Amino acid sequence: MGEGSTDGAEGRKVANEGAGIGTEDAGTSHASSWERWTDDRGPFYRSCAVIPFDSPSESGGGESGDRRPAIEFTSGLTRLSLRNLPTLMVVVLALYASASLLSDVTAGRLSLPLPEPGLATAGLLLAGTAVGGVWMYAVVRIVVSSLGDASVHRSVVFYATGAPLAVATAYAVYVAWTGSAPALTVQAAYFLMVLVAGHLLYDGLALRTENLFMELAASEIVDEQAYAEFYEELSESLGGKIDVGPVSVSRSFAFATVVALVPMGLPLITLSWNLWNALAYVPELVVTVLVVALAYDAFVLVYMFTELLRRDILVYRPFHPDEHGGFRDLGRFATRINTILLLVGGYVAYRFYTEGLYYYGMEGFTSPLGMVTWGVSYLAPVLAYVCFVVFWLYHSFWRLHRKMEEGRRKRLEELQRAERADGDAVSREFSDYHIDAPPWESIRSAPKWPVKRQGLFGLVVLDAVPVVATFVL
Repeated sequence: MGEGSTDGAEGRKVANEGAGIGTEDAGTSHASSWERWTDDRGPFYRSCAVIPFDSPSESGGGESGDRRPAIEFTSGLTRLSLRNLPTLMVVVLALYASASLLSDVTAGRLSLPLPEPGLATAGLLLAGTAVGGVWMYAVVRIVVSSLGDASVHRSVVFYATGAPLAVATAYAVYVAWTGSAPALTVQAAYFLMVLVAGHLLYDGLALRTENLFMELAASEIVDEQAYAEFYEELSESLGGKIDVGPVSVSRSFAFATVVALVPMGLPLITLSWNLWNALAYVPELVVTVLVVALAYDAFVLVYMFTELLRRDILVYRPFHPDEHGGFRDLGRFATRINTILLLVGGYVAYRFYTEGLYYYGMEGFTSPLGMVTWGVSYLAPVLAYVCFVVFWLYHSFWRLHRKMEEGRRKRLEELQRAERADGDAVSREFSDYHIDAPPWESIRSAPKWPVKRQGLFGLVVLDAVPVVATFVL
């Protein structure tokens, strides 16, 4: 009894050490790399800066300056806009709502007792806006100092901006449910998606992912030399810049300018819009350019992540203290991407329901051009969402799962070979998981997924919700 127990314990100790950790470390907590490299902490909606309470850029004092990663998810004007997204959205919404309101009043679609336009009215409006802004700043400052929380103002701005957008979105859904024309607030869901997804992007793909890839170099789940080469490629691919004459701009901003700004800016020149329609369109155009730029950066990051999984860089550790073979933080990265895709899918389904179904029965829809235009505008985004989700589920969770299974199989073969070398004459297949080898019993229950399977099942179910909402409800 005593001798057998000693042999079993010794075997488990050797197995643990062979897996990359000592037995004394197996029960200790594992420090996650899925953290922001800045000094900020808190939920995702407290990640972005709010001017004038925070610095517009990430540079500054504290230990964050010493921990800044060599890679940047995005750079230049795109990163500056993403970090200051709450302030940008407040300005955009103020301009968009004001211009849209005045456009509807001018066209007679809405009746409001507005004062006659003139210098006196404009001066009074500017003065009132300035006084109101100073008053709000003072109130928030007092509240922040009273609570002793340096980032509570970020929560206040996030919810103060998101709540009206959520109400306006719900109203647009109600109007669509009653069979009326698209509501005046139909664009609210777009701005709400940008607000929430932007915070998730900055918190997850910028601050946390940059820190994750930086700290992977010193972890035990990568081949050091192979990962050093990959990290150099990653730093060259992400946040790259293009020289346009004397000006250096990020590749993502240049891409968005060519793909989005030029085509979407044509209506301002070719269509005979009144002043208020044009002014209402400009904020939406600015936000769309930012969205396209960030989509480009996210595409590059996803591509490099698939390269990381394709190459022989990651090393599976069955007894890693994170209880997911060392891949838990990679699973969290994959979950964040999936969450952002889910938000986009929700907006796509919302747009199909609130606008697409209404225009489906309009006059002229039966023409070939009308059918193609409708399909490209409303049906194609839903199908694209399905393709992106399937692609991501396969190239993230499933490939991580396969890599973990392969790592477990290889480790089991190594342990079985070592046992035979010690005198085991029984001839069995190396990959036989049912071999009678008590010292390696724990290998059989080693983790095979980067996240909990229940959580992954929940993600798959949620991914299907936008599709069900589009074609079933």
